[in-house]
Amino acid sequence: MPYRIKETKPTAAEWMSLRASVGWASFPEDVANKSLDATPYCVCAFDGESLVGMGRVLGDGVFTFYIGNVMVAPSHQGEGIGKAIMEVIMKHVDKNAYPGAIAGLLSINGFEDFYKQFGFVERPHGKRGSGMSKEY
Repeated sequence: MPYRIKETKPTAAEWMSLRASVGWASFPEDVANKSLDATPYCVCAFDGESLVGMGRVLGDGVFTFYIGNVMVAPSHQGEGIGKAIMEVIMKHVDKNAYPGAIAGLLSINGFEDFYKQFGFVERPHGKRGSGMSKEY
């Protein structure tokens, strides 16, 4: 494995560069830093010193976990980096989730099967209702 997975937050500049590489919006550095400061858990993948992938877990760390910003630079996609990031994230969630806790995420269209391998189901799902989001 030519990359290393580390439980750490990226710098704002690294995060914005990675977001841009996958076609996601970037934000001013002060906004990115504010978001990173509020992130309780983050996993990054590095190729040498370069950030090539990451994922974040937001929430209270006991009952509510939201997995977001799982992304891999296009130049490194298909190398198992996303799966490696999710495996570390799920170990963290499994270790800290109190019985009855919920882990959620919003998948980008076409990536639902990727998350199913980690036990996620598409919503609506029985009693829980539809997954919803609001963009600002």
